[in-house]
Amino acid sequence: MKITDYTAASLSAAITSGEITPTAAVSAYLEKIREDRQLNDFITVCADQALQDAEKVEQDLKDSKRTDKKLLGVPVAVKDNICTAGVKTTCASRLLSDFVPDSDAEVVARLKRAGAIIIGKTNMDEFAFGSANEYSAFGCVRNALDIDRVAGGSSGGSANAVAAGEVPLALGTDTGGSVRQPAAFCGVVGLKPTYGAIDRRGVIGLCPSMEQVGQLSKTCDDALLLFSVVSGRDGLRDIDGNVRGITVGVAKEFFQAEKSDGVRQAFDNAIRTLKSLGVNVVEVSIPSFFAGLPAYHVLSSAEAVHSFKKVVAAYPHTELLGDEVKRRMLTGAVVTDGENYDKLYINAAKVRTVITAEYDNVLSVCDALLCPTTATVATPIGGITDPQQEHMCDSYLAPVSLAGLPAVSVPFGKENGLPIGVQIIGKRNAERDILNIGKSLMNAVK
Repeated sequence: MKITDYTAASLSAAITSGEITPTAAVSAYLEKIREDRQLNDFITVCADQALQDAEKVEQDLKDSKRTDKKLLGVPVAVKDNICTAGVKTTCASRLLSDFVPDSDAEVVARLKRAGAIIIGKTNMDEFAFGSANEYSAFGCVRNALDIDRVAGGSSGGSANAVAAGEVPLALGTDTGGSVRQPAAFCGVVGLKPTYGAIDRRGVIGLCPSMEQVGQLSKTCDDALLLFSVVSGRDGLRDIDGNVRGITVGVAKEFFQAEKSDGVRQAFDNAIRTLKSLGVNVVEVSIPSFFAGLPAYHVLSSAEAVHSFKKVVAAYPHTELLGDEVKRRMLTGAVVTDGENYDKLYINAAKVRTVITAEYDNVLSVCDALLCPTTATVATPIGGITDPQQEHMCDSYLAPVSLAGLPAVSVPFGKENGLPIGVQIIGKRNAERDILNIGKSLMNAVK
């Protein structure tokens, strides 16, 4: 088996046992990144530093120092809006093209303490505004499964790097679906944790009431491993995929929402699969579901325009910003201006309260909810500029963010050779439980 085919857990075990050296692991992934340059997954590759860090791990192993670290010698990619000491953090914007933080984000510090090696900073939509990774000052990310299609956004570089085997694990950020949607488009696991579960210090974010640092991996076990490291929840038990006896809800609104034929079929198959595994699947209702995406756009744009004032104050050359950022800032200014504040923002905040209550209500009688991740598979490059297409990408994702709940997208089925994702939504702080359900689904289609 090639090094780049290992899971993160098995790679760490192989490095700890001496079967694989950290330098060999890092070198293998750096070579894969070089081979895949056309995918444009990375803005910055930390080749020299990663090799130096690998040599340090090797020496520690020889000296029998701290060999119990969870991610010992494992290369990890980090989205380029998460600060890394001494390494450029651009947010995929010309405005920050030369910004080099002097300290690590807390999640990066935790990765390093766990023995991980930061191999590079991944491409993204500029300042995380976008659903396709087309709005980057450094060019579009191309889907590893079809280079004429998008990888999704805004964490497309992170998801695509994992899918392509350029790295076993990656961090992204998820405000309204920016980890889960690219995970679905690229055929990997994408976890958005409970709001507040992970320390966001050092993350350049613009929507503080919804943003979370998310995890991208090939397996649910690796997602749980990475989550345990960056959240500090070391006591999480391993998952076995046994879901017999649990109750999963499916909202009737999920059936009514628009989706492609392939996604509809995969969703139906996922329901049948869970039933065959002994899961009690029940129909529930979330009446405010269809109001979630409009409310999300109002609230996120309002928060963004407020947060962005700090960025502009430090970096006033706004002519360097891309058109999508400018459009979002204009939308936010309109939302928060005068009478619009009452008509738009306050109403959207009320919708958020209702959505949160409705999701909490159905999760009081269910262990989790199941729905598609997105309504379509990865779209052709350029197609996401269609507002209806963007709506179909985000409609299942944004309400979960408004409610602050954990959710994971796992690959389940294909349409025209492209992966489809199904989303499992859980109770607050039930990341392990939803990953266990995800593992059961993935095991069923092996």
